[in-house]
Amino acid sequence: MRLFLSLLAVASLVACSSTPIHEPTPIEPLETAAKVQKLWAISSPSSSKSQVYEHLQPVLQEGVIYSVSAGGVVQANEIGKAAQLWKQDLNVIVSAGLALKNDLLILATSEAEVVAMAKDSGEILWRSPVSSEVLAQPAISGNFVIVRSADGVTQALSADNGEPLWRFSSNVPALSLRGDAPPVVSGDRVLLGQANGRLSVLSIFDGILQWEAVVVVPQGRTDLERMVDVDATPLIVGDVIYVAAHQGRVLALSKPTGATLWSRDLGTSVGMSVDDEKLYIVDDEGQVWALDRRNGATLWKLDKLKYRDLSAPAAYANSIVVGDYEGQLHWISKEDGAITARYQVDGEGVRVAPLVRDGTLYSRSKSGKLVALRLKP
Repeated sequence: MRLFLSLLAVASLVACSSTPIHEPTPIEPLETAAKVQKLWAISSPSSSKSQVYEHLQPVLQEGVIYSVSAGGVVQANEIGKAAQLWKQDLNVIVSAGLALKNDLLILATSEAEVVAMAKDSGEILWRSPVSSEVLAQPAISGNFVIVRSADGVTQALSADNGEPLWRFSSNVPALSLRGDAPPVVSGDRVLLGQANGRLSVLSIFDGILQWEAVVVVPQGRTDLERMVDVDATPLIVGDVIYVAAHQGRVLALSKPTGATLWSRDLGTSVGMSVDDEKLYIVDDEGQVWALDRRNGATLWKLDKLKYRDLSAPAAYANSIVVGDYEGQLHWISKEDGAITARYQVDGEGVRVAPLVRDGTLYSRSKSGKLVALRLKP
């Protein structure tokens, strides 16, 4: 019954998402702006599922960028001039991915299957069933492929052959956001943000719970008010974990013990970014915050992109970059939160955080368009 209610709730949320609750803040023209140079652009075949499975993250390794469409087309392109190295049509609906480690490329399907491919050729190495649809990007560490399913089950599969190694189950509330925080591996620990407002830390070797922290306690009279999903990817810097919940709080936790170092009443299900001094957060309303990493104090706040359905932030030199529902990328100064540059990928929207390598930014839109951009000096 719980699963049935969850699916009904998810369907309702997806249906409602096409009609914004709040009017998006109009974009203001930039008086002075850095120029953005497009190096190249490629597109994956469009699919009717692209608007449903819109968080398909490209990955980069050794001068090659790998991308996948919701319709199951996986391709590898050289990052210099986007020359295609290989392309593989899996004829499946891809719901989560990609993950990349060494020679292995991992994705998951809407039919509860995990697929491993050879990164150099696209050859399928193995397929493994899991308990339900996967909505979170898998993680790979050593011989462990960590996969989270929508029913609250996390599994470790063998990177060699896809055989199950262990599983960990958690309760899923009757109503939760569509999506899960990707599992994060740090050393011999696996971090899991949960739909019940908790952060669970497991042993990567056997899936046994090591400790658990309450990020936020559900409050309110309705299931909608009590949604406190930890959907933003937890971040780890040294011995500190930064974690945040929808309609909840952001916390800095001790990695060894889970003890709270500081907390702020600031909710997000979108994502965060961190550097040596600041923690950058896109909150539930689309406001961008810079907090002092040491104590959570506010350094600046940007509200000019409010309700624009922003992506998680990515660091680019002295800026962070976010995408929005119109496919616009915004460069925001780390120093004071001013918007310094803008570029429109397409009109379909950008929901995944850009990738940045060696001064080049790579961004994928919901329609599957992938662009390489660079700020001109």
